[in-house]
Amino acid sequence: MSWILIGIGILGTFAAPAGSLEGFIYTTIPIRFQLRGYLEIVPQAMLLSSLLCYWVEHPKRWLSWTLGVFYVIIVALPILGGLAQKR
Repeated sequence: MSWILIGIGILGTFAAPAGSLEGFIYTTIPIRFQLRGYLEIVPQAMLLSSLLCYWVEHPKRWLSWTLGVFYVIIVALPILGGLAQKR
């Protein structure tokens, strides 16, 4: 699951950002700088997929609540940031 996430979500993204397949071709950023981002992105994708696989294989009530609370926080923070007035 993590390799599908990395392949489709990171390498084959819709735009041409640094680190994607099109980014390697069309951006002027050197490839070694683009690959440096993979040190952060790949472990995050693997941790997310392993956590979700564990959750599916061993459904526990505390884990469902914990992931649900994290989801609500992650969704609420950008909404609250967008609603905040700039002064």
